[in-house]
Parts: sequence; C-alpha cells; structure tokens
Amino acid sequence: MAESLLVLITKGPYGLEEAFAGARLALGCKVSGIMENAAILLIGDGTLNACMGQRSEAVGMPSNLAALQDFMDLEGVIYCVEQDLHQRVGEAEVLEGVNMITWDQAREVIGSYQLVNTF
Repeated sequence: MAESLLVLITKGPYGLEEAFAGARLALGCKVSGIMENAAILLIGDGTLNACMGQRSEAVGMPSNLAALQDFMDLEGVIYCVEQDLHQRVGEAEVLEGVNMITWDQAREVIGSYQLVNTF
C-alpha cells in the first residue's frame, strides 16, 4: 500500500472544479489519517491558488486559500513553483508557509512521492 501522496494542482482557483477538488482531497487525507504523508504541489495556473487577496465570494465559491491553510495547519506541506507564479502575476503575496521552489526542485518533489494525483 502506498504511503505517500502528492496532489499536483495545475488549474486556477476558481471557475473549474479541479483546484477545489485537489485541495480538498489533500485536506481529507490529512483529516482522516488515510495518508499522513500527503503534500500539495502548485504548478502552472495552479500557483494562483497560493495568492493572497482572493475574493471567492465574488464568484460564489468556497475559498481555496482556506483549504490550503487548513491543510498546513495539519502539518501538510505545500510547494509552489515560483517561476510559474511570476509568469502569471509577477510579484505576489502568497499564503504564509507555502514553500516556493524551482522547477528542478519540483521534479525532485514529484519523484519522492509514491502516488501523484493531478488536478
């Protein structure tokens, strides 16, 4: 049985269900104890999930920032590819505790998990 899960979030925070579902999968794994070694990696448009100042109420959706914070409160690790974020929004304030990494580091992170689920 697998002992580690990386949730790879590639979609923006709102407008599609993927980022919402990915964040909640990781959170559910932590809350339930099913997968203690779960982490999240934000790449591409998924990096926008870590940006502060989101107004999810404007689109009538629950906050992905809240799910990410809850995940980290349970000692979950979140990685964000810095180059991808900067390509989309330049300098941006991100959720405190998110680990900004390079693409080379992201490849290492991906390789270190037994299961990788992409959203």
